[in-house]
Amino acid sequence: MNFEHGNLLIVACSQRKRSDADLLPAIERYDGPVFRLLRRFLRKQPAAPLDIYILSAKFGLISSEYLIPDYDRRMTKTHSRQLQPEVIAKFEEILNVKSYQKLCLCLGRDYFLALDKYDILIKSGLSVRIATGSLGKKLATLHDWLYGKPPELAIGQAIALQGKACLKRIEVAMTPAQVLDVARQALAEGKGNPASYQSWYVLVGDRRVSPKWVVSLLTGLPVSDFHSSAARRMLQQLGVEIYRE
Repeated sequence: MNFEHGNLLIVACSQRKRSDADLLPAIERYDGPVFRLLRRFLRKQPAAPLDIYILSAKFGLISSEYLIPDYDRRMTKTHSRQLQPEVIAKFEEILNVKSYQKLCLCLGRDYFLALDKYDILIKSGLSVRIATGSLGKKLATLHDWLYGKPPELAIGQAIALQGKACLKRIEVAMTPAQVLDVARQALAEGKGNPASYQSWYVLVGDRRVSPKWVVSLLTGLPVSDFHSSAARRMLQQLGVEIYRE
């Protein structure tokens, strides 16, 4: 990506956080899949002039370097609307301080309400990308925006087609590590029924989970919309190892 004029990224905070007692920069405190992807990118390209702001249910729109404690507060539609005037004012301030070339918004529906009418502040020449859909789709969009290309898979994963897989016209482009990050986050949040499998399973840490459950997370489709064989095929194309009892 061309960072000549600087780029701006706004992401939602994550429920998963580090529990350190001391204050931590927000980008280190939050530990969901989006933040792991961001930290990997910053390790690879530490000089990239990318400004990251985080929309927090507790603190509003803050810099990624803002020091925060561990806390537990969920964003609701009502609270997001209440934050909107403060968040929009901060967003306008950010845009007025620096001239950006590209903007990416990676937010869930509830969080997006806090940025309602953001588009009236967008200046001519600022390219806007919005990462929407399932967590897997948002991660893929964010990865492409940061790196300018889909994730690359290791040599030897010949079954993968350029790191992409498609199910019911929903395309997913993720590395195996990113897929497992999504699954870990969903396990921590208690989403769905991960243990509902018969013979085939995916290992997430020391837990066996259903391939259909994982694919449902990546695509946003209910597990009733596709067969187990289609789920296994998608995961194999993404380079995720599948086991059989």
